[in-house]
Amino acid sequence: MPGNLYIPVEATDDGTQRPYPANAPTPPWLGQNLRFTYNGVPDTKAYIGKKNNIVIGVKNKGDQPMDNVTVQAYVFAAGFGFGYPGYAAFRCDVDQPIQTVGAHSMATFVMKEPWEPVDTDGAPDKHYCILANVYQVGGEGKRLDYQDEHAVLDVDHNQHHGQCNIVVVPAPPPPPGGGGTTSKVPTTTFPPRGGNSEYMVRAEPVTTKPEESQLSLLRVRPGVAPGGGDTALGGLSLMTSKGPVPITLGTGTPGFDLRSELIPGLDTLFRFPEGPRDAIPTDIEVRLPEGAPLGSLHVFDVGLRTERGDLAGSGLRVMILVTE
Repeated sequence: MPGNLYIPVEATDDGTQRPYPANAPTPPWLGQNLRFTYNGVPDTKAYIGKKNNIVIGVKNKGDQPMDNVTVQAYVFAAGFGFGYPGYAAFRCDVDQPIQTVGAHSMATFVMKEPWEPVDTDGAPDKHYCILANVYQVGGEGKRLDYQDEHAVLDVDHNQHHGQCNIVVVPAPPPPPGGGGTTSKVPTTTFPPRGGNSEYMVRAEPVTTKPEESQLSLLRVRPGVAPGGGDTALGGLSLMTSKGPVPITLGTGTPGFDLRSELIPGLDTLFRFPEGPRDAIPTDIEVRLPEGAPLGSLHVFDVGLRTERGDLAGSGLRVMILVTE
């Protein structure tokens, strides 16, 4: 895509490859430059009843400075599918900071209005998806209108768009001598605004080691500390009643089920209802392998896919850490 402004997916992203390479270490919807901050700590969680800042990193890959650069940011429930601004739970899309971004330089944008989510389920904090759009007022890119049903954030194809969509879920270990542990992961399906195409929801285990930017999200979890040794992911350990346990990548293949009023199940083709469409609450039930040890980290991606199996919109990465 022409232009010099972009939201880097990862450190090696030079802004020239869109669609983003399928074999890249980080999918485009796991961007490393979109975070909440509370008390200065970057995270993908927002704290209920607190003022959470939204921070977006932007780069100019050109040889000249670019002035009048600004960012729109959107907060979605953690989920998968299409990123229409109208689905957002919170929008920072007007009168945001305007900066000059130097040649071959990064700039950090802190949205003017912090987000203060309300308590919906008694949890002190909750994971959310952050989407963003960078543009130059009167120049490169364009401002999105959330009331425009054709406006969509497309992080795979548009360098001006960015997304971070990952959740970390604690789960108890499997009972001795019994089957695996089942954990429910509440998510949301964001359908297309129109059309009558068939789709399916698919959950797929991730067997490669998570990138450092993803492991950094474990470091701010209660009970996680450094000092896990060379065999531990990111050198991290889980503090347990019997002492620290190295955090390791889980082995074995989890089982998955889906619970939703409008979606028949995983890997099953279906059509969304005709007429106006809203976000659809969707629970993914994960059965961890029998014998999954304390400190094991089980990673998988959930996505809405076309009849051909192509990802529609963006996916959601889930990391389940077995705790006490």
